[in-house]
Amino acid sequence: MSEKQPAPVRLRPTVGDVIGTTAFFRNRVLNETLLNELLIAGGKEYSILFHACSIGAEVYSFLIQYLVGGFDKHFIVSCFATDKQPDFVRFAEQAHFPLEVLQGCSENERAYFVVDGGTVSLTDKVKQSVEFYAACDFTDFEPERSFDVVVLLNALVYVSADIQAKVFDRLSSYNNCWLVTSGFHQKSIKDDLQRNGYMPIETAMEEIHMSWTDRLSSSPVPPEALPPNIFTDWSLPVFSEVKDYKYRFCALFRKQE
Repeated sequence: MSEKQPAPVRLRPTVGDVIGTTAFFRNRVLNETLLNELLIAGGKEYSILFHACSIGAEVYSFLIQYLVGGFDKHFIVSCFATDKQPDFVRFAEQAHFPLEVLQGCSENERAYFVVDGGTVSLTDKVKQSVEFYAACDFTDFEPERSFDVVVLLNALVYVSADIQAKVFDRLSSYNNCWLVTSGFHQKSIKDDLQRNGYMPIETAMEEIHMSWTDRLSSSPVPPEALPPNIFTDWSLPVFSEVKDYKYRFCALFRKQE
C-alpha cells in the first residue's frame, strides 16, 4: 500500500479475565493481499469464517476494505464470525463503537460509519454481509458447512502447542483453501501447517509482518514472564530470513489440492 494510512486505534474489551484486544484496520496490508488473492482466483462468491472475532472490528474492517477497494464489483463475500465470549459476540452484532475509532480511519473508510452522538455504527451495506454465530471456542468449533477462507488471528497464544496442533487438524477439515493466521506457537507452526497441506503465500509477506505494529518488539517475552493464561510469546521480532521464516512470519496460507 503506497499511501500512508492512519494508525489503528486499539480497543481492549474485557469480560472478567478475558481480554479481546482488537482494532479497526489492524493490518490493512493483510486484508488487501487476501482480497487480491480472491480476485486472482476468479471466483464469484467466497465464504469467510472469522474465529475469535472479539467485538467485530476485524471482520468489519475486512468488509470495509472489500467495499473501498471495489472488490464487490468482481465477487461476493459472505462472512461468518464467532468468539468464545458471548458478550463480545453480542457487542459485535450491535456494531456500536467509540467515536475515537474514526481517528484510525481514512476518509474513504469513514464513509462506512454512521456517527450517533458519542458512538459510531456501521452502515447496513457493511453489516448485511456478516452473520454472527453463537459464541463458540475455536478449539471446539464443529460447523455444518465448509468455508473458502478461515481467519484465526492472535488467539493461538492462549492454548498449548498440543492444542494448536489439534486445532489445525480440525480446522483443515472445514477450510477449503485460504487460511489467515498469526499469533501462534512459532516452533511448531510449520509442522502443524505442512501436515494439513498449507503452504505460505509470500506476496507482501514482509510488509504484512511489519504491519503488526502493536506486536513488534526487539525483546522476546521469556516464558517465565508470560501470564498464566498465555502459553507462548505474542510479540514479533523485526522481519528477517531466519529458519522457517516463511511459516513463522507469514500470516496468509493456501491449502494445496
